[in-house]
Amino acid sequence: MSRRLGLALGGGGARGLAHLGVLIGLEDAGIPISMIAGTSMGAVMGAAKAIGADLQLVAKVLESLDLNNMLQVTDSTVRELQKILGRSMVEYVRGSTWREEDARPHDLARLRELFRMLTAGKSFSDAEIPFAAVAADLETGDRVVLREGPLYEAVAASTSVPGVFSPVAHDNQYLIDGGVVDKLPVDVVIDMGAEAVVAVDTGAPMDREITTCLDALLQTQRVTSNQLTNLQLVYAAERLDGELIVIQPDVGWIRMFAFEHTQYAIQAGKEAVQAHLDAIIELAGLDTA
Repeated sequence: MSRRLGLALGGGGARGLAHLGVLIGLEDAGIPISMIAGTSMGAVMGAAKAIGADLQLVAKVLESLDLNNMLQVTDSTVRELQKILGRSMVEYVRGSTWREEDARPHDLARLRELFRMLTAGKSFSDAEIPFAAVAADLETGDRVVLREGPLYEAVAASTSVPGVFSPVAHDNQYLIDGGVVDKLPVDVVIDMGAEAVVAVDTGAPMDREITTCLDALLQTQRVTSNQLTNLQLVYAAERLDGELIVIQPDVGWIRMFAFEHTQYAIQAGKEAVQAHLDAIIELAGLDTA
């Protein structure tokens, strides 16, 4: 007997482009998806799938773009941190422009332009598959599940990495990257009605080399994030009576903003589906006769 299969797509920056490969792999295998919830890059790729976009064409477009240049980010964590510190000092003196009424920060314009293109300017109401994007309230720490309005606005909020991009103003809230509170939104897709879930984890691995104080600082964030995610997965598995598969494409070596590895990340997602295809078919309750 078939089950309502949901996808939970996590964050991970450039690693999260593996979600596109996963979606292509599932599509090629004829696996029906009933609902999708995405955080950060998972929200971007999930939104494209939800509106029925040509995923092969999306892959070709992303592989042809210089995303680092378009988003004005570097592939170096150190340089990004230096930019964040410099920007913070300027904002300390001049004030934060993103807190001004009707502010339209330039960095968010870049995000919106990219995501408007990938979602064809469509809204949640246009989605062929029910979809939710997960963000976080900067001031309260609450998870915010977005399911109304233009998709590109919700996706921009879900991907607004603190310090790198300005928070997104939305309904008297300032929203930031959903991975802060819900890196792998299995519980969200269960709330949407999923009876079984495939969760795709493209988060940073714990086995990164630690040689500097900065490495140690980043590792503490990864530890906290992984512990929270593990607890959330245990709870989600209980809600699903074990009908949950977590797949991890081989992208752990890719740094958060290393978008030059887009083609590899997409291929890794496809390979992850192939490696788990029998289990996914069984999870979905599909007849293979």
